Amino acid sequence: MSDFNRSSSLPQTTPCNRSSEHRRNKTVLSERQRRELEFYEEFSNMHPPEAFFASIAGEETRPWNSYWQVVAIAKQNFTSEDQKLLDFGCGKGELALVLSKVGYEVFGFDLSPNNIAIAKCLATEYQLTARTHFQVCVAEKLDYPTDYFDVLVGIDILHHVEISQALSECSRVLKKGGVAIFHEPVRVPIFDAVRESRFGRWLVSKEASLEREVTQDERKLTINDIEVSKRIGVTCEHRRHRFNFLD
Repeated sequence: MSDFNRSSSLPQTTPCNRSSEHRRNKTVLSERQRRELEFYEEFSNMHPPEAFFASIAGEETRPWNSYWQVVAIAKQNFTSEDQKLLDFGCGKGELALVLSKVGYEVFGFDLSPNNIAIAKCLATEYQLTARTHFQVCVAEKLDYPTDYFDVLVGIDILHHVEISQALSECSRVLKKGGVAIFHEPVRVPIFDAVRESRFGRWLVSKEASLEREVTQDERKLTINDIEVSKRIGVTCEHRRHRFNFLD
């Protein structure tokens, strides 16, 4: 468990500088991207980052935890410290640090400049700056060379972005024979029809919420979204976890 919880050491953003990084990069954000940026600039200041190295310590496996299974698959595909891994939408960098401990050279990007600033601080805290590289970027237009990464990992990111553009960029930057691992909420028609009913919305609100980390534009993936990967020439294996305990 991380002891990186000294809130005074975490960079804070203000409304006047939230988009300055994107302006410097000459990135023109869509309205959806602007809303996501505003949300995560504020959300990033609510909770301290924490890197969970227990998932690679080998002392336990937690097969019920789908997030741990992502790390396990990444570990299975590690063969050399020369391998480069992209943390696709890295947030505050917690997963990137864990995967750098596996042995990868890890690159991470995020829409939020404050998230990237926190990720860099966290890498310094754990003395992992030599194996981690963070930058502000949008998922639909990656600032990385073609055929650059051996492995790509994304945690709960695709349902926040334009699927077709983002997956096309994933395919471009991933080496031939490379592996992309995504953890995403996928729509289950019968179950989600109940959730979207008046009673379901009363039980669990679908409104945007910082407390529940729900943005205005996010949505669960559908079968059609998953089919996009096939149309861009990517072989896709879909694994479903029925239950996940966030521990």
